Amino acid sequence: MASTALPSAVSGGPVSTLRPRVVAAYAATAGPTAMLALPFSVYLPPYIAEGGVIPVALVGLLFSLTTIWDGVVDPLIGTMVDRVRTGLGAHRRWMLIALAPLALLLLALVTVGDRLPFAALFLTMVFFYSSFSLYEVAQLSWGSALVRTPADSAMLYGMRDWFAKIALILAFAAPAAAQLLLPSISLQGRIIAYASLFLLMAPIALYAIGRIPRRRIVAEPGLGWRQEIRASFAFPALILLFGVQFLNSFAFGSLTALFIFFADAVLGLDAQSAVLLFASFVGGALASPVWTFLARRFGKPPMMIVMALLISTLLVATLWQSPRGLAQAVIFSLMLGTGFVGLLFIHSMLADLIPRDAERCGRSRAAFLFALLNLMQKFGVAAAIAVSYLMLDLVGFEPGQGEAAARELHLLFALQPTASWAAMILLLLLIQRIFARDPALAIAAPPK
Repeated sequence: MASTALPSAVSGGPVSTLRPRVVAAYAATAGPTAMLALPFSVYLPPYIAEGGVIPVALVGLLFSLTTIWDGVVDPLIGTMVDRVRTGLGAHRRWMLIALAPLALLLLALVTVGDRLPFAALFLTMVFFYSSFSLYEVAQLSWGSALVRTPADSAMLYGMRDWFAKIALILAFAAPAAAQLLLPSISLQGRIIAYASLFLLMAPIALYAIGRIPRRRIVAEPGLGWRQEIRASFAFPALILLFGVQFLNSFAFGSLTALFIFFADAVLGLDAQSAVLLFASFVGGALASPVWTFLARRFGKPPMMIVMALLISTLLVATLWQSPRGLAQAVIFSLMLGTGFVGLLFIHSMLADLIPRDAERCGRSRAAFLFALLNLMQKFGVAAAIAVSYLMLDLVGFEPGQGEAAARELHLLFALQPTASWAAMILLLLLIQRIFARDPALAIAAPPK
């Protein structure tokens, strides 16, 4: 079982009880899903639209329907991982079960996805994202079963976040490298170059899975959906953490939804927007180990507050002095990317809360809770995209003619994520307040 320690507890110092090889192996298992997250959502829609089989309007509907499907299936997958085929090594079995269909469906999508009719493509994507969720939920909940202290969870999920950033950098670099070497390469060629990284990440993950200590999942009677919901709402810290996840994802989604427009209309660097986006993930990879150290030393909620304040200050500062030229824009993107590490804190905080939740419910709900956390992330990004495009329409912004509403776009780019992070900070302060008032959740003082 995971630790009963709490996210803000740092008693015992930053000493981890996990062996470095276990931390490294666990981090490496994140590769297959990390590389198929954001980059896939960037490349897949235009690739499908370019095929011409599905009208452009239906491409948007297709991805909306798959998001709705995620909302239904993620909690079911979490419950399944907790309750079905349990025993020693159950996390490992679920990940191996998910990996084969994930690989086969990825192959189908990047080779014939642009030629499939709507119904066939929808079913292919439903099974693809279900396999994706099964692998990721099993992997995340396995981490919660490995940790014993807050230092453990900070290190384990911090290194997972760092490896995920490396995978993202490679994922964004592969199509760019293919286009550089073969200037006439098609969009399908670029997406195949990107997807080919799965041939690297999957064997690494398979080897790493075998190096992680197995943990037992004990099958216990379910609570029923009403009791599940009631138990969750009766644990305020848990509900607040879900809110933190939604707001952080909304802020991140706002930045990614508006970044290309910002690079074009405000910075005048439309041709270099891919370079700037790439630089932001390099910044995240460089910052991840630093934030991990700080989270282990000073606690996770305080450091997440610091992170939000730093990035919000950077965004607001651009309203007075925007980056000028490519060099300054790259530096800005690197600094902005240092804030793309929120999951490091949120995943590890949930891992610390899971034992406390198990005490309250009478059984562990680790996979179910991580599935809900993933769902909040998806809803946050989806809401950010919807709100961002609605606001762009309200301020009269037109792609390709962005100079006419550049100031309004700039305000939206800077203030929308800042407002979301401000609300997130309030929730984190409420979490701290709950801990301070409840003796059972007392916050230990940071080590001297």
